Amino acid sequence: MKKYRLHEIEALLELFSTEPFIFRPAELYKIDGDLKEKLSKYNIYLVARRPRISIQPDSLRLNFNEQTVEGVFSINLGLEIREQAFIYQNMFDAPITALGELDYPYDHLRMILGDSFPVQIRVHDVIRGTGSEIRPYSDLYIEYIGQSFGDDGNSNALNRLIGKTGKQGHGSLQKVLSDINAENPESEVHILLYSFEFYKKVTFGGAGPEPLIPFEDAPERFYQFFDAEVARKNRIDLVEAVLIRYFQPKYNDIYKKTFPKATHEILNTLFELDITGLSTSISTEEHYSRIYSEKVGPSCQHVAMYPILKEMERASFLDLACPMPEIIA
Repeated sequence: MKKYRLHEIEALLELFSTEPFIFRPAELYKIDGDLKEKLSKYNIYLVARRPRISIQPDSLRLNFNEQTVEGVFSINLGLEIREQAFIYQNMFDAPITALGELDYPYDHLRMILGDSFPVQIRVHDVIRGTGSEIRPYSDLYIEYIGQSFGDDGNSNALNRLIGKTGKQGHGSLQKVLSDINAENPESEVHILLYSFEFYKKVTFGGAGPEPLIPFEDAPERFYQFFDAEVARKNRIDLVEAVLIRYFQPKYNDIYKKTFPKATHEILNTLFELDITGLSTSISTEEHYSRIYSEKVGPSCQHVAMYPILKEMERASFLDLACPMPEIIA
């Protein structure tokens, strides 16, 4: 399709997140205090599964001099239990002086720090402390993507997932949990909570075909773009839609095949500001757990970009930033 260049300068809205918090569903009910307050700004959640990983209790050895714990993971692959050796490096200021006894289902590493301070570390965090050697078994397969601004007025993902009282969880999460328990009993579910507090406005006006409307003919459009604010609720709606379209998880329906579409109301602000590109990035780099889906391969960093246009014949920000030969003046 040949596209025409309407404006000399085109704009893109970039939405990006901090590193996520990752929990198993049962752990959500134990969150309190400062962490619960911090999570009030975490509005996007991904429901994912991976093979059930536990620690072989008789495999643990403490190296006092190196301050490492050596052990073996048991990885449940259904018809096979895979063993994977690991070395966990002490991440605390105090020295490890002893190892604690593990309890079934062996999903925590227990240690004594200093004279008598006990700590326990989730398998997920043990994996973080050992690096990427356990891949691909630590990779997380995305089953569902949701957001916290629901009809019931909840403003953070934690409340939406478990209910304000901890007794009424989100129906989609319960559906995923029940299906995985029935169809993939060797797997366990993890919830990734993301905060998309930050965004950037990007413009591009580089070389290319002559625009139909030069900058000097419509300078107010440029300043309107930079002066405008995109409301947080709108940004969360956009992030959810982009990620659903990008990963196309099994349990999502809306936006999965159609986003972005000119009739989607969540795009109205972008149309009003004449923003012709949308970008969302998401990361799990600090967790040494890649995320993926049936449509997207495993990676610690994902970037999804889509043109935002009412007329498909018009060149978008993405067309100009990555020029295509079919763009015409």
